[in-house]
Amino acid sequence: MTADELASIIDDAGYSLPNESAISDIETLIGSTLPEDYRAFLSLTPGGQVYGRVLFSLSGEPVGTERLSRVAGVRPEPDLSLVERFHSANDNDVPLGLLSIMTDGGGNDIAISLRPDRFGEIFFLDHEVSGGEGSPALEEAESDDWAYAIKFASSFSELINGFTVDR
Repeated sequence: MTADELASIIDDAGYSLPNESAISDIETLIGSTLPEDYRAFLSLTPGGQVYGRVLFSLSGEPVGTERLSRVAGVRPEPDLSLVERFHSANDNDVPLGLLSIMTDGGGNDIAISLRPDRFGEIFFLDHEVSGGEGSPALEEAESDDWAYAIKFASSFSELINGFTVDR
């Protein structure tokens, strides 16, 4: 799947596409730049509910057929706002340095790393094994002992290239 194909199955609910200023404002509010491929995607959609069932694959292997439910962006609703997701990260057990950018139909977050040493990496956050104690360190969350944060892709582009839609 391409960024354009993903954007085409997101219900924008009549919101305008974000401009460069709106995306820069998000970066200012979260205190970090965003990876270029993800930044480019944000200019294609304001975010919203996703239509269709998305097949997730990791290294070409199917890892689930859960419906991709929401894609965050430049929207005011808390569950669709990148800024609100950033501010509620501790309440939602998102590891430090990650930004929740999507949610699957089961309520699991898909997050992008803003840490300089892991910049742009994508993680699947399995809420079934969340510690429920706020934002853990990423290393703790992805350790074999916990396995809450599962590295899903090396970049946003790699993530969406592994998506297919079952209409």
